[in-house]
Amino acid sequence: MKRFICVLMTALLLLAALPVTAAGGEKSVRIFFTHDIHSYFMATDDVIDGKLREHGGAARLKTLLSENRTENSVYVDAGDFSMGTLLQAGFSTDAYELRLLGELGCDFTTFGNHEFDYGDEALAEMLAAAKKSGDKLPKIVQSNMNYSDSDSVLSDAMKDYGAQKYSVMTVGGVKLAVFGLFGIDSLECTPTTKMEVENYIEAAKSTVKEIKEEENPDLILCLSHSGTEGDGKCGEDIELAKKVPDIDVIISGHSHTEYAEPATVGETIIVSAGEYLSFLGMLDVTVGDGGVECTRYKLLSCDETVEEDSEIAAKVNEYKERIDETYLRDEGVSYDEVICRSEFDFMTVNDMYSAHQEYPFGNLIADSYIYEAKRNGIDDIDVALVALGTVRNTFGKGDITTADAFEVCSLGVGSDGSAGHPIVSAYITGKELKLLTELDASMGPMVSYIKMSYSGLSYTFNTKRIILDKVTDVYLVREGGTREEIEDEKLYRVACNMYAANMLGMLNGMTYGILKITPKNADGTPVENFYDCALKDSEGREIKEWSAFKNYLMSMPEKDELPTITEKYSEADGRKNKISEGGFAAVANPGFTTAAVMAICAVLIAVVLTLILTRKKRKARRERRKNRKISG
Repeated sequence: MKRFICVLMTALLLLAALPVTAAGGEKSVRIFFTHDIHSYFMATDDVIDGKLREHGGAARLKTLLSENRTENSVYVDAGDFSMGTLLQAGFSTDAYELRLLGELGCDFTTFGNHEFDYGDEALAEMLAAAKKSGDKLPKIVQSNMNYSDSDSVLSDAMKDYGAQKYSVMTVGGVKLAVFGLFGIDSLECTPTTKMEVENYIEAAKSTVKEIKEEENPDLILCLSHSGTEGDGKCGEDIELAKKVPDIDVIISGHSHTEYAEPATVGETIIVSAGEYLSFLGMLDVTVGDGGVECTRYKLLSCDETVEEDSEIAAKVNEYKERIDETYLRDEGVSYDEVICRSEFDFMTVNDMYSAHQEYPFGNLIADSYIYEAKRNGIDDIDVALVALGTVRNTFGKGDITTADAFEVCSLGVGSDGSAGHPIVSAYITGKELKLLTELDASMGPMVSYIKMSYSGLSYTFNTKRIILDKVTDVYLVREGGTREEIEDEKLYRVACNMYAANMLGMLNGMTYGILKITPKNADGTPVENFYDCALKDSEGREIKEWSAFKNYLMSMPEKDELPTITEKYSEADGRKNKISEGGFAAVANPGFTTAAVMAICAVLIAVVLTLILTRKKRKARRERRKNRKISG
């Protein structure tokens, strides 16, 4: 009897050790996923459905992971885990973001385009810093960058970190193969990298083929930083699923899409969980003879209703304190210090992308450039401009912290290697300044991130006019509101951030050279390196865009002993005036394109009239010949 009981207990223990399976012998796995975190590992406030709501944060995400984990779970991230908050100030020295992913239990991640914002060398330093920390780290998978045979600082760092084309793990009895991809648009958004990047679809085909031949996995998961478009029914990851149907699941990053329900292309499941840790994606799938099937899908809301994990919260606070001691020490402020207040809501970034108009928030940023330049003895800036694509956040009604100010202007790095774009200045002719407004008016509706905000300039454009000839009036606005006509051949000094300066070459290409702008030095020679044009403070340091913005906010008139944004920024200020007038107004004072179109139309009308007259003359001749034959 005792022997029977021992055998029975042994059998039960062996059964308990078997993988959890679904009905019919199918195996199941739970996939947690994030992407486009952009350094938002702390909670943040946003206007959601008209209300200021707190959401996100690694401490809350950890709670969601702990509450929903099973023995057959895996957590993956699809890139852009960095660049967006003050946490990125320690990107190359401390690798806070990658280490926090490890603290959260992330198993795999891949690179997004923003991991390259500071260049290949800084990314290499980040990987080295992460490894040196000794912390638990996620595996990095990247399949279409040639680092395995490349001889560069970054390729060496990737090999030293242990990055692979793909990686395999068994979870819940499911043999899972994970690989990472870098899409076409991601590459176009990464001008700083020197790495060779293979087309993402071709790389996926070869990687999937290798995985199937070498590993024979139950499930192939792709971490794709390629994205979708519009309503999520088209885009690079949709094409990926069509062209590489053997991928079972695609975690789609880059486009910040939120899928309320998974998309399916053939047998491929595509999911996305938005941005900034607003949600934790959770996908349950079963694997069996019939393939991979989604059995449950949910975006778990990471908001103020979720309790924070104390250990992760303490780790985030530790990192914030280090940034106070290092990056913010010379700024004279701290991470969470309240520096200003707004008594009204500004348009959200998404709302600004949806509308082509004047943006009061853009005016606020542009005015900060002029303010900071004058504060440092630079008083000859004629115009400051801000491209919408560099505005990463706005403000709702309430207190504004140092971190909030940084998040607005968080992109880029200076020549000093520290976080934040410098403000640069260059000279363009009055004619080119007018062309710049035309690019904004004509191309802005099609390429939203080039929409501009201005300080020191006002213009009017008519939406009914022909493209590249929409601007009807443009002039400088001097201190005190005085209007000044722009002289075509005169040089004017224009200030913008580094991104906008480099964007001019791209804008020239958009119009195929019809509208061309060449930034110049004071002597009229073309600018070769915009870092040489960076504005400097009294101590010779680059003036950072975000720092100028922060200083301008702190200079606002005080109300209840706190600087408060003035009412003039609550509405449009007449800097960008949009009208829609047809008829004569649509062709009055024609520019080159309107004149060209009118000339072409005139030629076409003349040709048509000539053909009609010629046809009538021929018909008349035929009638006369016919009549002569009859009378003869």
